Amino acid sequence: MPTRPKARGKKIHVELPESTHRKLRVKAALEDISIQGFVADLIARSVSNVVITGEQPASTAQPDAVAEPSAQYAVDLFGRSKPAIAVQRRTSIRSRTAERDALHERYSAALVVNPDLSRSLVSFQSNKTTPFYRWFKFKEAFSHEFVRHILHRFPCGETGAGRILDPFAGAGTTLTTATKEGWHATGIELLPVGTAAMKARLLADTVDPAAFEHELKRIAKLGLRKRAGATYRFRHLRITASAFAPDTEDAISAFMQFHEGIAEPDVRYLFWFAALSVLEDVSYTRKDGQYLRWDSRSERVLRSNFSKGPIPDFRTALLSKLRLMQADIAQRNGGTFSNNVDIINGSCLEQLPALQDASFDLMLTSPPYCNRYDYTRTYALELAFMGYGEKDVTNLRQQLLSATVENKTKREVLSALFRECGREAEYRDCESAFDSQRALQEVLEILREARDARELNNTNIPGMVEHYFFEMNLVIKQLSRVLAPGGRVVMVNDNVQYHGEEVPVDLILSDFAASAGLTVESIWVLSKGKGNSSQQMGAHGRRELRKCVYVWYKPSKQAG
Repeated sequence: MPTRPKARGKKIHVELPESTHRKLRVKAALEDISIQGFVADLIARSVSNVVITGEQPASTAQPDAVAEPSAQYAVDLFGRSKPAIAVQRRTSIRSRTAERDALHERYSAALVVNPDLSRSLVSFQSNKTTPFYRWFKFKEAFSHEFVRHILHRFPCGETGAGRILDPFAGAGTTLTTATKEGWHATGIELLPVGTAAMKARLLADTVDPAAFEHELKRIAKLGLRKRAGATYRFRHLRITASAFAPDTEDAISAFMQFHEGIAEPDVRYLFWFAALSVLEDVSYTRKDGQYLRWDSRSERVLRSNFSKGPIPDFRTALLSKLRLMQADIAQRNGGTFSNNVDIINGSCLEQLPALQDASFDLMLTSPPYCNRYDYTRTYALELAFMGYGEKDVTNLRQQLLSATVENKTKREVLSALFRECGREAEYRDCESAFDSQRALQEVLEILREARDARELNNTNIPGMVEHYFFEMNLVIKQLSRVLAPGGRVVMVNDNVQYHGEEVPVDLILSDFAASAGLTVESIWVLSKGKGNSSQQMGAHGRRELRKCVYVWYKPSKQAG
């Protein structure tokens, strides 16, 4: 073992790979030993993964060092007569976040905390008790109050209303709210659960209330018990097996038999949608982030004793939902929604290139976040009820905007699509903007290194992040094209973190918007952000991530 140097007043600068640094912290915590002792021992043993960068006095430390967590240490060496070796954390000369820091500096003036915004306003919470919106719990939606706030903030023309687009329409909150305010609304949505909710809202404008009430009275007299000869059986996906008690399965079967006998098509659809809307309530599952959380009363073998609370029987839940829908239909606004809305069923990646230039005055949307949430799992019960099989769900997942680790690249398909639409040059522009976005490439490089070092809990995370931003870049380019001069794009999204590295979604997407010809007017930051996941928190500590609303403006032609 080499002897410890006796130099005084000197420092040996030691650079530890990030993986080694993390292991040292964990080992020191477990054994209740200071990390200083570990570093000294590493020096003494000349461990291969410790690089001694040279000797220099403390006074020569770089003045432009960036204050960020790194694995570089300055070790003061004292003689053996001194009690210990003192280790001082030092900043990295070139930060691992240099490109992200530069991007933050570029858009720092646009980042403004907006006290008018809250998490409840930009989420589904306030929709839970509002007529029509309360029919189906679409957790990923923002509130109708937020839509109204934006419409009043950015009025259009003399009347204050114009043409609005939501390319990720979800359950249609933007559309329903905007039409009430006099706007003509267009929505694009691929997820069948969302399009079903919008269709139900359309039919609510025109359905015969008397016919609805007649069928409600009929079903209220039935016990909804499975009858002999019933042909309907709930066709489960693997992920939904054992989601219902046997009595619930029988009640659903009896309802579907009743449903087939409803003569009026609009009433029949609304009754079917009511059943769809209560599936989670009557099941042993609860939507929880990217998964279904299972109640311990199910037949599944589970690790936890989670209980979702009282589970109503299907008949009670269904009648309650139908009566709520009846009450809302009684106060409908006479066709305002159905007469002023266009719903496009499909992926906005495929549908946007077909829209005309400058055809919308405002865009308000919230795309899927880059957070690994898989809507095909979250809404698995509803998809199964709608007749989706395993292959159907797999295909749907791939068509949706890439936000899960199971998504594969769509580049070849999208390149061919843009070429067929005569927009190949726009596709190439997006490729160039993506490749030159240095903050994003910095994140991807770090994640790939972590993947290669087997430090990620899923090796597909770098690919997911890459696919997400490439596809969002294409979407933003098309939004800029179909937005009229003087119009705005307003987008809700969250920043995310992987492997302890924050991904500044707000800044990267805003930079794509700038590359597409939009002006980054504001990035409104909510006063309270979102914490990282418990898994990330355990490994990297708690970090509050920005939750933002972006406002991008398209300059008028006169302004150049």
